[in-house]
Parts: sequence; structure tokens; C-alpha cells
Amino acid sequence: MNAQLGQYKGFGFKRPNINVKDEEINDYINKIREQYKIEVEKEGSIENGDHIIIDYDGYHEDEHISQLSRNNYHSRTGQGFFLDEFEKYLIGMRKGDIVKFELVLPNDYQIKYLRNETIYFEVKILSVMNRITPELTHDVVRSFKIEGINTIDELKEYAKDQMNYEKIMLESTKVINEIMNKVIDGSKVELKDEEVENLKYEIFEDFKRQLENKNANLEIYLSYTKKTEEELLKQCEIEAETYLTEKAIIEKIAQVESITLNDEEKEKCENSKEKDAFNQLLYQKVIHFLLKENTMLR
Repeated sequence: MNAQLGQYKGFGFKRPNINVKDEEINDYINKIREQYKIEVEKEGSIENGDHIIIDYDGYHEDEHISQLSRNNYHSRTGQGFFLDEFEKYLIGMRKGDIVKFELVLPNDYQIKYLRNETIYFEVKILSVMNRITPELTHDVVRSFKIEGINTIDELKEYAKDQMNYEKIMLESTKVINEIMNKVIDGSKVELKDEEVENLKYEIFEDFKRQLENKNANLEIYLSYTKKTEEELLKQCEIEAETYLTEKAIIEKIAQVESITLNDEEKEKCENSKEKDAFNQLLYQKVIHFLLKENTMLR
């Protein structure tokens, strides 16, 4: 990548003053707690919003269809991971139940040869669960595994710092985008096709992993959003080009303005478990620099 900078200072945008309220800190901590909910076996039948584990097999004209079959599949009802017609047969079932049914796949289903075809399903309910949010204790805080955070007070300070940064980014997003757009418009960045192509597929594969972490997969996503794989790849390509362009400009500004990390920041990055911690922190420092040089408080 090669970047030739145009104007990047003195645009004179306005930005809001930032402050973090106690209730916002508590909300942030509660969101962390939500991520560490404890799964507890539920007594009773499946309801909308329940977490379930199932085995299911799909058959078309007595032929087992592997794309419509999963073992030990974790999901949550009411989240769009299954067709509505499929999910309605699960509501009211209990752990250990086996339900058998037929349904016609929609005419825009991702697997083309199965569109408008009747599929026979057999589903076994392995588990029905509720998720409970843990009470906040020092032990629970340590279980969050946030680097350097071991007590409730430390978690609150961490939450305040994160909220402050997030609010700066959120409330200044429009301004930052306008600044970056002006800098990009006035700059010249040459991207290598190979870099764009490689990053495009990295983004694509990462997205598939995210789906799997949410107990979904690409077929389910494409069916739900009515997108094709080609459309998704094009979207990934645009993201790759945008990311690489901004990265080249950020790095060039850091070079020209001698924006670097001090020894303490470097050590923190070296000890961090965060991927690409060095570049993330450098990016934040350049963004703060751009806000300072191009904005004034209202």
C-alpha cells in the first residue's frame, strides 16, 4: 500500500462534550454479565426464546440430506435460525421428546434443488435450558478474564474507561467519518489487488466463524437474509478496500506526525492477549489526533 496525503488538519468540525454517568457504567457491566450467563436445565416444555440442544435429520424422498441434518445442535428459538414452519413443531416439546413432521421448503431456499420440495424431518430434543445472569462478586469478575481486572471496583473503572472511549467514538462517529472522507478524498492510496483479495477472504472466513459461534452457519444466514454467497463476498471486498485504505492513511499520518507508542504502551500491547493490539492502540491515538486537529467542543 502507498499513501500520498492531502489535507488532514484544520477542517473545523464541531463535536459534543463527553461524560459517563453511573447508570451507564452499570448498564455496561450488566452487558458483560449477560455474556456469562449460566445455563440451567429447564423443567417444562420449549417456549419462544428458550435455548435448546437438538439432533435433527432431514429426508427428501427417503434420501438423507446432510445439509438439513445436525447433531448436538445448539440454538435458541425465536431468533430466526430455523424456518418458522420448522420451529413451530418444537414449541411445546420437552427434553427427550422426538417430533416428526413434513414441511415444504420456500421457493427462495438456499439449496436450489430443494426449493418447493417436501422434506421429512425427525427431531430429538436433547436439552431445554434457561440462562441465568450471575450475581456480581469478585470471583465472578475474575471469571470474566479481563486483563488486570480482579475486583468489582476495578471492573467499574474499566467500564468507565471503555464507556468513555465508546461514547467518544459513537457520538463522534459522524464527525470522524466526515474527517476521514475528506482526508481520503484529498489523498491518493494505491492498493494491491492481492492484499484486497486476501483480506476479502479473511473477512469472509471470520464471518463464517462468527456464525458458527452463534450456532448458525452460512446456509442458514443466506437463507434468512435472502442473499447469495457472491453478494456476501462483494460486501467483504468493499469492507477490505475500505479497511486497507483507512489503514494506509492512518499509518501515513502516524509517520508524518511522529505518533508512536511509548514504552509503557508497547509493553501493554506485548502482554496483551488482544490480536493486533499495537495497531489498535496506534489507530486510537491517530483518531484522537484527528479529532483534536479538526474539531472544537460545542
